[in-house]
Amino acid sequence: MPKGGDPFRGIARAAAAEFADQGAGLQNRPAAMARAAARLEFLMQSITQDPRYAALPASNALAMGGAVREVRQALGIAPSALPEQVIGFLTDAANAMEAGREPAWPMAIFPGGPVLTRQRLAAPGPLAEAAIATGRLDEAIAALDAASAWGGVASTPAPGG
Repeated sequence: MPKGGDPFRGIARAAAAEFADQGAGLQNRPAAMARAAARLEFLMQSITQDPRYAALPASNALAMGGAVREVRQALGIAPSALPEQVIGFLTDAANAMEAGREPAWPMAIFPGGPVLTRQRLAAPGPLAEAAIATGRLDEAIAALDAASAWGGVASTPAPGG
């Protein structure tokens, strides 16, 4: 796994920082919460589908799955929404909110509608599973780096970020 400039590492580190203290720093920051939720979805998709991250312990995927479910429930995201859709819409929503525009909130992904979705993004509540899962993922990446134990996985950079 590449060290220099690897987006996966940076995203994992950012997610761990964002969800520290059960996501307390994300309260009243809807654009930041949208971006953090998109990062969480990206990390989950990466560790379960990208062979470059196969060296990570299986417990990371289980914990991240719980974290994604927790965040989706807190934000009112449809459980059946595809990760790619959620990542794209949350990233676009964060960009729109930062630019002072109202984001598009497709009902298939955000069935609560725009008002409820914005409220939930501003006050998602404590996100304990996300805090634990992202912290453990960041620690697992650091441990594999320290031991040079990625096992010859391909060294192309992760997509997105």
